[in-house]
Amino acid sequence: MKIKIDRLKEGDNSVTFDQDSLISLEIKDHEILSGSELTLVVIKNDNYLHITGSNKVKYQEHCDRCGNEFKPTIYIEIDYVFHLGNEKRGNSDNLEIIRPNENDGYLIFDQYYIETFYLSLPLKKLCFYNCKGLCPKCGINLNTDSCTCDEEKTIDPRWEKLAEFAKKKKK
Repeated sequence: MKIKIDRLKEGDNSVTFDQDSLISLEIKDHEILSGSELTLVVIKNDNYLHITGSNKVKYQEHCDRCGNEFKPTIYIEIDYVFHLGNEKRGNSDNLEIIRPNENDGYLIFDQYYIETFYLSLPLKKLCFYNCKGLCPKCGINLNTDSCTCDEEKTIDPRWEKLAEFAKKKKK
């Protein structure tokens, strides 16, 4: 995904990338299956570029509880500010510096999109909200089968005295 910097006029510009551009990205541990078209609004003001946009992406993931593969969809919100040139101006340290004479005058946007993809991923990846996971004893998937392990839970030896106390209290 490349943006030709010298073709941008002052003010608002629009750059569109199709689904194939997104699917071809190499993202470690994730495969993008499909996505909506990505339209970026590029505002050029003097030596600054403000790039915003959003799209939805369907990707392949493994559940943190049961390990099953599933295909969630996430919403990616892009918002970057770049400075064209060799030095920063202004008070912000949050600017990326782009040197237009590098990369034949293109801003290669792949790495920024991938970064935003990773930041958009949920912390806990579940195949569905109430995923039961795997049995800690036998390893059976509790979403599809019932467990044949003992119904009585084993008590951690560190909590045995407290469990005995709780039983006495119930009587």
